[in-house]
Amino acid sequence: MREFLGRWGFRWSWSALALVGMVGAAGLLALQPAMAWAAPASSQAAQQVFDYTGQVSGQITDDTYLGTDAQGYELHQLTITANLTPRHGPPALTLHFDVSEGFVPLFANTQRQDVLPGGGTVSVQGLLNGTASATNPTGTISVYTANASGLVLPDNSIHFDVEGIGVGQAGGGKTSLYLTLVPSADGVTINGQVSGSMDLPQQALDLLTSTDPLISPTVWYLMRASGLAALAMLVLAVLIGLALRVRLWKDRLERWRVYDVHLTVSVLLGVFLGLHLVLVFLDRIVPFSLVDMLVPLHDTYQPLWIGAGIVAFYLLLVVWGSSLLRSRLGYSLWRKIHPVALVALGLVALHALYAGTDGSRTWLIWSLVGVGVVMVWLCERWLHLKSAAPPPRRHKPRPRGGMPQGTQTRKTEAQRRPSNVLSK
Repeated sequence: MREFLGRWGFRWSWSALALVGMVGAAGLLALQPAMAWAAPASSQAAQQVFDYTGQVSGQITDDTYLGTDAQGYELHQLTITANLTPRHGPPALTLHFDVSEGFVPLFANTQRQDVLPGGGTVSVQGLLNGTASATNPTGTISVYTANASGLVLPDNSIHFDVEGIGVGQAGGGKTSLYLTLVPSADGVTINGQVSGSMDLPQQALDLLTSTDPLISPTVWYLMRASGLAALAMLVLAVLIGLALRVRLWKDRLERWRVYDVHLTVSVLLGVFLGLHLVLVFLDRIVPFSLVDMLVPLHDTYQPLWIGAGIVAFYLLLVVWGSSLLRSRLGYSLWRKIHPVALVALGLVALHALYAGTDGSRTWLIWSLVGVGVVMVWLCERWLHLKSAAPPPRRHKPRPRGGMPQGTQTRKTEAQRRPSNVLSK
């Protein structure tokens, strides 16, 4: 039974992986003509300037008190979500404020020039500085990043000046928005007014107003989930492979069982990676052509970190290909190629941290740190066992023409026993 699973389980796993790869490649090639329109438009596309005057509603999602500085200012860190509902024309957007510097004096108010146009000099209770990003209401399409400066007035209302530049399909555009936010009695809900202007290229406007299901948050979430699942499977495959090298489960679990788990995880890695690549290709928000996905540094969106993911994909193909050709390459060469997966894991980790949406998440950062610690421990143990292993014995070749001198063959019991055939 063990021999059957070890032989046919290996062949089935890698055959399934090869089938998934061929189906994914065929799907990408088949969809390429239909996706030609999703390529980024020319930077010379006409800009439409919209008057963003309307209502604001939202909430203060976080207000962290950091202490008091030497000058007597309370220090705060704020995150604010403000939904913009213009009166006519432009699509609704959401501003996400990340106020990294919030200064509130403990004693007297000060006089400052208002950040709103024509506001004159106002009495100020606090100063706010940070960044803001403008997205569609679901948060899946980013069109602007901006610097945000604000004032907190004695009545607790907030005046914000948002000056930004377009990103993605809105590249080349500019925006100037002025907001007046009034917190409610609970200190969480906010309401107010917005005025100003925003440039939106036609391709960005089409993206924001499109009803295409591929622009829905579902595709975005599936793309993120499949990428994180592929990363998790790669981590498990590498850790199990290192554990097999150091014989971590030698006394508790049979090696062939762990080996089958390693193969299964590798197949799941191929499935999730193929799904991630297909969804990246189908994505309308940050469109990638087939060349962008196969040639490192070809696309202008995060070229270094996207390139790291592409190189990691090629390294994984080398590892998988060597396993498919293991009988032809030989065990020794296959074993030398297999540690390339460690390099692939490092590149995938960089890709996830700097090109992925969840790269700034604390849980992902600390998870990868923990994986790194375990990998260092397993690699150290592997090198220790490798250095402590006795050198392989070299058998002296036997001289031609007979047995080595000084050796005698033992007679079998039948040879030592006298023959009584003739006596009979």
